Amino acid sequence: MKISPLLPTMLFSNLTMLCASLPAAAMPVRDFFTLRDGRTAKLYSLVNSSGFQVDVSDMGGALVSIFTKDRDGKRVDVLLGHEKPETYENNPPFFGALIGRYANRITGATFALDGKTYHLVMNEKDKGNTLHGGLCYGHRLWTATVVDSTTLKLTLNSPDGDAGFPGAVSVEVVYHVTDANELEIHYRATTDATTVICLTNHAYFNLNGGTATDCKDHMVRSKAIGHTEVNANLAATGRVLPVAGTPYDLTHWRSFESIYSDPALPIAFDDNFVLANAAGPLMKNAVQVYSTRTGITMDVDTDQPGVQFYMGYWMNGEAGKGGVRHPRFGAFCLETQTWPDSPNHDNFPSPRLEPGQVYTHNTVYRFGVTKE
Repeated sequence: MKISPLLPTMLFSNLTMLCASLPAAAMPVRDFFTLRDGRTAKLYSLVNSSGFQVDVSDMGGALVSIFTKDRDGKRVDVLLGHEKPETYENNPPFFGALIGRYANRITGATFALDGKTYHLVMNEKDKGNTLHGGLCYGHRLWTATVVDSTTLKLTLNSPDGDAGFPGAVSVEVVYHVTDANELEIHYRATTDATTVICLTNHAYFNLNGGTATDCKDHMVRSKAIGHTEVNANLAATGRVLPVAGTPYDLTHWRSFESIYSDPALPIAFDDNFVLANAAGPLMKNAVQVYSTRTGITMDVDTDQPGVQFYMGYWMNGEAGKGGVRHPRFGAFCLETQTWPDSPNHDNFPSPRLEPGQVYTHNTVYRFGVTKE
């Protein structure tokens, strides 16, 4: 495995200094539910000057709601979530959860690092993979610190051997809401021993509203230049395929409905789209989505080399807000990350993290209204 040092970005450094220098301001905080072990999960509301609001729980670091305005000025929650708060403790579909130690799939639940083979928790047994780290960070209670009314810091310690991964890792995630109706997510991690890491958030979006049951009227466009091929078990083969001239080409606007009905895409998309060959500068508008029904837009900026575009094929009547049952294709996810199964492919961006290095990852979800 090649080494690609991961260094802090100026964006994260500036936010870290902000967190250290500002006193905690008023943020609405309430008890969310009681965990099975008696601890209390809380819900934090980050609100900007125009009323754009993001609700976050320290249980799993989960994004619970995102309220933005549609073309008629109506406030809409565009995030899927559980009807019963206590469901966030198990959270089988990972609604809004923070994902780690390694997002996406590791084939065969094993990888080698410096000549040593590590065997991971295989939690996707039907496909033989480790999914989202095996023992996902989204199923743990994080330590929350209110920085100010629009900024929340979450921290978590992941011990050596956690789900089979080497190294004790300290993780910090900062959620920040801007006056431009943006949700910034800044990830940071350090380790005491050589390890691999890939963090993301597993928010499920529907720009018609989190209680809507379809998003076929959505349109999507992306700057992705390729995608990583997978086999029947959704495990990466190691091949990187160009999108140009294929059904994976999203460089021009395409409707979700046309993707659902494309015979070349039997499960629509559940694929890692390649934005770059390594983490780098923040790419503006890496992926853009809007709803022709509500006019709500969502633009995604990221410094990560890939984004998993999941269109909800595996959804199967999950109980959501307001008692809604979410059917297949009832939502979509845009999970910014390094590429899946990178520990097993030397030609993929390296997820390696050494002691003394800092892993950083910065992603922005920006909401607005289309002028069309």
